Amino acid sequence: MSRMTGIAGFITGPSDLDECRAGTDLIGRAEVQAFLRSITDPDAAMAEVAASLESGDVFRAGMMAFVCGVLVERGGTVTVPVDAVLRVMERGLRLAKDYVVNGGAGAEDELFADDPDLVRAHHALPFVLLAAMTMLSRDEQARRRLRDRPHVSPLADELEPHYETLYYIREVLALLDGREIMLLDARNRRGFVLGLTGVQDRMYHFFALAQDALLRHAGPGYLGADPTDPAAVRYAQNRGLSQQDHQNAGQLIDRQRLGFHYPGVERGDGGARAVPTLFFPGSASIEDVPVVNGVPTLFLAEKSINAQWSPANMYPVLHEALESRVSLRELPAEAVEGHLSALAAPAG
Repeated sequence: MSRMTGIAGFITGPSDLDECRAGTDLIGRAEVQAFLRSITDPDAAMAEVAASLESGDVFRAGMMAFVCGVLVERGGTVTVPVDAVLRVMERGLRLAKDYVVNGGAGAEDELFADDPDLVRAHHALPFVLLAAMTMLSRDEQARRRLRDRPHVSPLADELEPHYETLYYIREVLALLDGREIMLLDARNRRGFVLGLTGVQDRMYHFFALAQDALLRHAGPGYLGADPTDPAAVRYAQNRGLSQQDHQNAGQLIDRQRLGFHYPGVERGDGGARAVPTLFFPGSASIEDVPVVNGVPTLFLAEKSINAQWSPANMYPVLHEALESRVSLRELPAEAVEGHLSALAAPAG
């Protein structure tokens, strides 16, 4: 019997209630241990497991999805198992909803007799969610694909009171990937487009990353800004954080270096001109940023208030592998003038 036949047969074989309740004891089963000892190529092993997950027993497939998550943590290529694992997660969420609706733990024996997959999903789901978390944290494209599945986010919201790890899945689904914000500096006639990857939907997180990118690009002292704090920037990026950095994060305070403002128009005898107005709140969502010509747009100016925030409270680290970053490109002068003119033009 080949290794694939062995592990595939185990994954598709039926789990009983005691096995489900024993949880990670499954990893110690002879079939799983033999499979793990035989691995010389983690990617090939994950591909073999992934091929059986969707047709497998709900509990055993969920636990082997967890094994794939462990292999990814140990250096396996995330793109190999991620889509199969996410489909197992979605199946588990649907079944877990029915488990909760039909009485949950208080009716588990009866549920297993009537519809055992509901109970299997309940016991496997916490482990599937851990695997999904580690994979989604590493794979931006997988996050985007998961957001395109309309049923997942409502299920996560509904079931979060019953499965603690769903908080992290929900936060990952809310990350800003592939989004852009335009920043216009009316005084210096400069403009920048910042692309967002893995940025939490709290503007303070964007501010921390954006002001560092702007000062590295435009040079020290741009708009009178003080240098950024390297520790605060590394925390915002979730880059190279040590255990000591995590311990210190509770006392870490970041602050405003640049002014991020709503776009406005000032009218006078010389005509109208685009100007910054009120400071845009750091606690807001990107969805609240004004959209100008189809692009979320804020104005840059010198700091007008002394805003500060606790990074660990505003955007706590969700997973050690989740990289948060912004890319920056400066707009040509003619494009900046076009945007500023369009903002100052009369409506209609």
